[in-house]
Amino acid sequence: DIDLDTKRFVKAKFDDINLNAKETMTLLWFNTIAAQHVKLHAVANWGVNVDEALADVNPFFRQSSVVTVLYNYFGYTSFNGFFKTWVDEGLTSPGWLKPEKPLVQAFNHGIKENVWQHAQIVDLTKHSEFVNFIVQVRAIFFAEFQKHKDLFPGTDGEAMFVGTILHSLDHSLMDWNLKDPLWLDVDDPRFGKMAELGRVVKVGFVSDIPGLYFHKRYKGSGHPFYEAVYRKAAKINKKF
Repeated sequence: DIDLDTKRFVKAKFDDINLNAKETMTLLWFNTIAAQHVKLHAVANWGVNVDEALADVNPFFRQSSVVTVLYNYFGYTSFNGFFKTWVDEGLTSPGWLKPEKPLVQAFNHGIKENVWQHAQIVDLTKHSEFVNFIVQVRAIFFAEFQKHKDLFPGTDGEAMFVGTILHSLDHSLMDWNLKDPLWLDVDDPRFGKMAELGRVVKVGFVSDIPGLYFHKRYKGSGHPFYEAVYRKAAKINKKF
């Protein structure tokens, strides 16, 4: 439970177990990285078009589409291959190397749980700067997408909104909300394994990757759709 006026943690339960704030943070972080964030990646697969015919008419979108598909492959298929190194270095426990691939099982569980209907999210706009921003920007996105939809053949607008705006903001919020990976208690007898992976993800897979040789942002893309969305969104809240 969260007090919406003070924005402070009140209490939490996992089944019939009362949790303290540290345990709750570990569970919320693991849920974010292993069950919820992966849904954004999965949905994004319907917001792309890698057809070579777009290379000349909409090169920024096609490039972004290729990168999205590649990163989804890295995250779902390749990520598990890192555990051998992390176990050897003492960062994670050997259990993450089990042939059953426990992390992929967590990914699949999150994806299969789908996205629940959440129309009541608008009730939080007066309590959350972030929700207020998202509700307004979603309307802007779809108004502009309708104007420029001829530039995005075979692309689902909802999936594109999720894969670009919601996905990037999820990374930003993760980075802001967990300032120190050592807040995650790897010695916790119940949730320590989640904390192990959580620390690795925080330091290696949340912040922007330096040194990219291609442009990836709405701002500065030179594309009429992306630039229009950014200009209007920045007037609402430039921090996001």
